[in-house]
Amino acid sequence: MKKYTRYLAPVLISAIFVLAVYLLYDKLKAYSLAQIRAAIEQIPPARLWLSLLLAIVNYFILVGYDWLALKAIGKSLPLGKVGLVSFVGQAVSYNFGALLGGTSVRFRFYSVWGFSIHEVVHLILMLAVTFWIGALGLSGFVFIIAPPVFPPELMAKMPIKDVRVLGYILAGIAVAYLVLCFTVRKPVRIFGKEFVFPGPRIAVAQVVVSWVDLIAAAACMWVLLPSHIGIGFLDFLPGYLMAQVAVVLTHIPGGVGVFELVIIHLTHTPHEQVVFAAVLMFRLIYFILPLLAAALVLLVYEVRQRRNFLRDAGRWVSVLSPTISAYLALAAGAILLLFSSIPPAKASMQAVARFLPVEACYAGAVLCALAGCVLVFIPYGLIRRQLRSWRLAMGCLALGILGTFLRGSWLPALFALVVLGTLWAASRRFYRRSFFAEEPIPFPWTMAAVGIVAANFALGWALFHTAWGGSALLSLDCPANAAVARGIDLAIAVLLCLMGPARLWLRRRAEARRRGQSPANS
Repeated sequence: MKKYTRYLAPVLISAIFVLAVYLLYDKLKAYSLAQIRAAIEQIPPARLWLSLLLAIVNYFILVGYDWLALKAIGKSLPLGKVGLVSFVGQAVSYNFGALLGGTSVRFRFYSVWGFSIHEVVHLILMLAVTFWIGALGLSGFVFIIAPPVFPPELMAKMPIKDVRVLGYILAGIAVAYLVLCFTVRKPVRIFGKEFVFPGPRIAVAQVVVSWVDLIAAAACMWVLLPSHIGIGFLDFLPGYLMAQVAVVLTHIPGGVGVFELVIIHLTHTPHEQVVFAAVLMFRLIYFILPLLAAALVLLVYEVRQRRNFLRDAGRWVSVLSPTISAYLALAAGAILLLFSSIPPAKASMQAVARFLPVEACYAGAVLCALAGCVLVFIPYGLIRRQLRSWRLAMGCLALGILGTFLRGSWLPALFALVVLGTLWAASRRFYRRSFFAEEPIPFPWTMAAVGIVAANFALGWALFHTAWGGSALLSLDCPANAAVARGIDLAIAVLLCLMGPARLWLRRRAEARRRGQSPANS
């Protein structure tokens, strides 16, 4: 029985993800892709720049989480190192969450810097405590001074009908924590683990840092909402806090589907496509761009290491490069795959049409999709430092970049180009002769890859099922973008049908080699 319980959490998380995506689709099915794209284009550039500025300020604030956690466990590091682990750790955690080991980046950083396993676990626990005390306390305070209006169907199912009462309970939990930090100095045992409450100064600082972090992050998204929908910051803040809590509780990588669903449901506006457009831009500014910046940081360190400018950094860069490269490759594969199903803007297609026939744009979409599909299955091999996995990832990224340029999608091309450069700079970190296709792949990584591919199928269906309904199942006799999306799905299905038997054959051959036999005689 224990053998199967480890699969329970990923399966449950996947089920929540599917449900959230379905409910989100049900909310947005009345709007076309053109309407959502128009809503994005209507966001003023000044608001985008302000959101970016707030995101930068917020990532500086996030350094306080690690700094306070270090103080709580009685350790210290130079501020530069604290900032580095905070930035890279948060960028990876926000995009991949706990399901794919978002905390492993911090674990590798701190362990290379001489921290014991116990110290790293205690530090990560303090990070979680800081977030939860801040989220509960701020939510309670907001519920008391400006009670949000929840949907009637949600209030009907809640045991507490007055939101203020819930606010007092949440604020009481935060206050109780502060009281314990002021009064209890001896270690206490919680769930069989020893826990030492931080001192009063650190506890107060935890509340301040977490509150400022959550308020700045909420403001980062709120400024993207247009003024005409009439959502004030205090009206928006409770929904954002509940969305963040839902993301943390569900452990869905990046909170995809869950975050959007909660935000749209709790903003109480008929302009749902406008809110969804703001969420998409918030994801780009607050999630994707920091991950891209983390890739650039790794690229710079690797290049400087090649030139012997950072000899003392070699040890921790060597440990971290494969892990971060794997996360970046997974993100690049997901972006390439999902962007292949979204029709490019007319201006982009017109720019490409000046130099190439329109068929090249459609071929680029298929090439982009196939490269992304293969790429999402490779990251485990990169973590294992496998040379063939690195070569395959480099090839997929190069093909993906070519495909994105052919279809005029510049942002995915830029992200894939940075990841390609990062992998190239880290090439000497990948040297093992084994191959991931010959080995068992951990369930979470398999589920992540399958989930991304399934999300691409779902995206294509959501965008074009109406057009597909008027043609035969395998026919391409439908409008151009719908035909391309169906062609992409068919190409991916064929690729997966080839990858399955190929993997079985490779594993059989590897097992035969280990037994000293040839596949023919096994």
